[in-house]
Amino acid sequence: MANEQNLTYPPIRSREEAERKGRAGGIASGKARLRKKRGRELMQAILALKEQDPRLIEEMANFWGIDPKEATKEVAMNVRQVDKAIKRADTQAFKAVHQVAGTLEGEGNGGTVLNIIVPEKAVKAAEKWSTKEGE
Repeated sequence: MANEQNLTYPPIRSREEAERKGRAGGIASGKARLRKKRGRELMQAILALKEQDPRLIEEMANFWGIDPKEATKEVAMNVRQVDKAIKRADTQAFKAVHQVAGTLEGEGNGGTVLNIIVPEKAVKAAEKWSTKEGE
């Protein structure tokens, strides 16, 4: 048990002091929220900028079927994440892609839980492939 001599208690404040400190805390909180809001708005403006790299624009158009007029920084980042998840089998990129897509529900004891809809055509192709492997 703690020694009673070591315990310290905050001084009892007057009503005026409590109001003054509460007001100062509220002002600081408002400034922090405003700073975060401006940061989000700046990031959204940056992501909305048109992509300038002609090689990346060409790749997005040819390989991914994205209209070059819609090639923004945000689209380029998403394409790169998908590309990284596929080509490098990068688990973090995989999770980021599914989180943005809204298909990542969480991680439990059994691993990552995905809420995805697999096209019937893909299921049939997988079944056909698995029967060939089993022969």
